[in-house]
Amino acid sequence: MNGQASRLIQLRQLEERGKKFSTSKIVSICSGKGGTGKTFFAANFAYQLTRTGNKVLLIDLDLNFSNLNILLNQAAKDVISEFFEQRKSLSEIIYNYDKNLHLVFGDSGREDYPRISKEVLEYLFISILKISNNYDYIILDSSAGADELTLYQLIRSDFNIIVTSPEPTAVMDAYVIFKLLSSANFSGEKLVVVNKCTEEDAQTAFTNLFAAAKHFLGEEPKFLGAISFDEAVHKSIVRQELLTEAVPQSSPAKEITAIVNSFVSFAQVANNNHNRFII
Repeated sequence: MNGQASRLIQLRQLEERGKKFSTSKIVSICSGKGGTGKTFFAANFAYQLTRTGNKVLLIDLDLNFSNLNILLNQAAKDVISEFFEQRKSLSEIIYNYDKNLHLVFGDSGREDYPRISKEVLEYLFISILKISNNYDYIILDSSAGADELTLYQLIRSDFNIIVTSPEPTAVMDAYVIFKLLSSANFSGEKLVVVNKCTEEDAQTAFTNLFAAAKHFLGEEPKFLGAISFDEAVHKSIVRQELLTEAVPQSSPAKEITAIVNSFVSFAQVANNNHNRFII
């Protein structure tokens, strides 16, 4: 991050201090471990959110191990590393999937990937703020895990959707994210999705997560929904297409639709109860 960008950050922070977002709109989708289907969920969640009349920007922040473009069978001509290296603005690397769903692709396999710091992430959030009026929601597909930079991103978000699966290790990793957010005094919404599960498995996984969070953290996680794994999911991934677009009548697509409807309800309540400040 050069001196010019650093000065931009300082000026924007002074300019925006005390200014309110009109709505809470930044959503991070995260998971404690890889393999939970986070990016599959993020892409389908974002698409289905546009079906409710919202305009959405989905940003792939799975830095240097991204696969959003592969999942959607899109050539990633412009990628987020160009923004981090200050060769292009955020608006210049946005890909229009359709009228209401826009994407920013990540990068993969670079040995010289630009060094990411809190300052760089702050520069990203400032750039997001500049274009935020163009979107109803801005979704950040996080890296798996919760290192220092990912945690910083999660804290700067209005909503965190934690994607887990029924395996005890995945549930424990989801609890760790709750613990880290609690320790950082995160005041936004923390919502849980259980993926690749039966209804019984989802109930067991969430019950265990809820019990641990309530006992050790004094928090009560909110259950957003569960997604079953069936052949339709597998086929959509192999065919590199959005499940909710290609097979909207499949069980998991309907479950994602129900999750989106629940999220919209949570978001409406959150926006009625408070406004977010930029600090």
